[in-house]
Amino acid sequence: MARPRLITDEQILTTMRACVLERGAAVSLDVVAERLGVTGPALLKRFGNRHDLMLKALQPPDSPSWMTEFDLGPDERPLDRQLAAHFERIWTFFEKIIPCVSALRESGVPHDKIFEGKRNAPVHAIRAISKWLEKANEAGLIEAQAPESVATAILGAIQTRAFTAHVAKVHYSTRSNREYLDDLVQLFTRALAPKAPKRRGRQEVA
Repeated sequence: MARPRLITDEQILTTMRACVLERGAAVSLDVVAERLGVTGPALLKRFGNRHDLMLKALQPPDSPSWMTEFDLGPDERPLDRQLAAHFERIWTFFEKIIPCVSALRESGVPHDKIFEGKRNAPVHAIRAISKWLEKANEAGLIEAQAPESVATAILGAIQTRAFTAHVAKVHYSTRSNREYLDDLVQLFTRALAPKAPKRRGRQEVA
């Protein structure tokens, strides 16, 4: 009878991810193995090689939950509440995934390999937001002449802050992040709000 696996693949991937984010992409597999209570060769036996283990541990998910939420389309809530929920999910995703993608790039994994078969590549992300905006436009919730441009602006505004925080080692407090997202919500709510019809002046009676 085969011996049961005492450590799951998910435990290995979670530990590998934590060690890379704590110590950098060049962290020794021995450090990971020691934390798990196994040997380096045991890890490689499970995943084949270091490259595959790194990729499996740090690669973005196939279909992020924030994109799935956009796929559902707009609902009956006010625009600002819907944007606030969407922006929070996008921020949480980028805050976690940017350090992982950076580590993979640092270790020499090409961009196309990182996002191979992934729905969260930038083009897919913009497309998901654009479709939501188009549906919101049709429903009269917003007025947007160029949904793709708006989607790019939304994604860029959130991703840039997360990227800056990681690269520049800037520690934004939870409160400052909340205030930043609130500011974005108000900005895009005002920009996308349908314009009120102009009132016609009273015609003078001859």
